[in-house]
Amino acid sequence: MSKNAPTRLAFGKIKDTVRYRLKFAHFPYLARSLENERARRSEGMAILDVGCGPGNIAGFCDLPGDVKWFGLDLWEYQLVQAAEKRVYAGLFQVNLVDGLPFKDSSFDAVLCNEVLMYLPNAAELLGQFHQVLKANGVLFVYNPITWLPKVLAGARRRLRSLHQERRSVSWDRQTDWKNATRACRITYYSLRSLVEEVRSARFEIIDVTGFRIFRNRIRAMTRLEDYRWYYAITKSLVSRFPQLAADIMVVGRKAGPDPTKRDVLGGRSAV
Repeated sequence: MSKNAPTRLAFGKIKDTVRYRLKFAHFPYLARSLENERARRSEGMAILDVGCGPGNIAGFCDLPGDVKWFGLDLWEYQLVQAAEKRVYAGLFQVNLVDGLPFKDSSFDAVLCNEVLMYLPNAAELLGQFHQVLKANGVLFVYNPITWLPKVLAGARRRLRSLHQERRSVSWDRQTDWKNATRACRITYYSLRSLVEEVRSARFEIIDVTGFRIFRNRIRAMTRLEDYRWYYAITKSLVSRFPQLAADIMVVGRKAGPDPTKRDVLGGRSAV
């Protein structure tokens, strides 16, 4: 994956694409949050983008040069597109069923964007996020939620027993992913179960917010997003009442010293 490859999607184009689309409403939220995290530190940041896909989040955030992005994804074609953004200091093809290939305390922030729903080892993976984060590091988990997670999970398993796309992979049935091009959703969360799973991995929950009410591909619903009033009302409603949302952001912090508090003698963070 050459960093000299032509950029397929310029940063400006990314911003135009996500503007007023609720599917991407978490992008500005992440950009603001990461800017705030960078401001808390005297030095730069290392960010792990789990399930980075084509690298659109890193391209959208457009953070200062002392912020280093590292991305991982299952699919090689996604990593090729991410490399074209020329944002990442490192990109890795990783099957998360096998865990993370990083040392403890390597990153200041971890982004997990629509990943947990595909995995049978989500709870274990959240524990590994805690390990690879530095003290006071922050985790952002963006994932769909539903009111009937067990019912939907059972129905999806039943449907897959009758038919599954030839080019898809589901980790509750098979692990042969090298010839697949997409993953099947196997895990369903309610708002409470997702928050509790993050908390169980020893994270302090510092924010929970929603972004959209409907998670579908109905063209009429997409067209509503052309109206700023619909975008604004929806975001305002689900940010106040995330239990109404179709997807939420759960933000957790690993315990550690506050980097904004200085040792008056050494000028370093007090421990």
